[in-house]
Amino acid sequence: MRTAAALCMYIWLCVPAYAQQQNQVVQPPEMREANVLISKRQWRMIDLREKQNVVAMWPKNPLVKVLYNAVLNGVLVPYKNDSLRSAMPYEQFVKLGSRKDVVRIPNDPNDPDIYRTDTVITPFNPESDIKQLLIMEEWYFDQRHGTERVQIIAIAPLFTFRIDHVDLGLQPLCWLRYYDRRQKEKDLRQLLTQSAMYNKANDRSVFTYENWFEQRRFSSYIVKESNVHDISIMDDPEVKRNGLKALLMADKIRMLNSEREQQHFEY
Repeated sequence: MRTAAALCMYIWLCVPAYAQQQNQVVQPPEMREANVLISKRQWRMIDLREKQNVVAMWPKNPLVKVLYNAVLNGVLVPYKNDSLRSAMPYEQFVKLGSRKDVVRIPNDPNDPDIYRTDTVITPFNPESDIKQLLIMEEWYFDQRHGTERVQIIAIAPLFTFRIDHVDLGLQPLCWLRYYDRRQKEKDLRQLLTQSAMYNKANDRSVFTYENWFEQRRFSSYIVKESNVHDISIMDDPEVKRNGLKALLMADKIRMLNSEREQQHFEY
């Protein structure tokens, strides 16, 4: 009886790990370009500090650490921009994010004007320095099946770029290919299917970061849509870098997407 109970307990504990190993990438439906009636490219911001996204900061396996280590270990290719054409050298990637600050070290405690300067290098820590993700995705209408579809193309972790205590704003650490339609290189989906995340609904159910993205469990807002000037919403002359106006325009783009889908159905 004890042997049977021990065997049952062993199976019960090993099922999640086994199920995680069996996860496979869910390929999107094959699409002929002739069936794409209309397509628009959008860029969305995911703030990992929001309540809906905080599960991606699970201390046991945070998403940003998975992405960063994948590049360090040579699993994924980092790109310089969202065109995904120019690869970033490994030596350049490992130097990004680290801060160099010039500090004053007093030589005379009685005279603050007598000091020497020194350079302090703070190494990059993805878990504390990356709080936002920028995703690039393609929205298109499949006229054959009459459905509006979306496909994430690439993901960029964002960090705050600083020089000598001067904050220069958020910048992409690199761009990672999420989906490679031609399957010429290993994309991010293959890695995320093996990366478990916290499942707040059921501890016994295996839930991966690939499920999180494909099921669109994250909260985000639009920061850019493809346009003739290739500028973000904040740089639009009508917005004038006003945060409230930018959010209103992002919501307007979202509503137009929904209306466009309804118009296709009516047609």
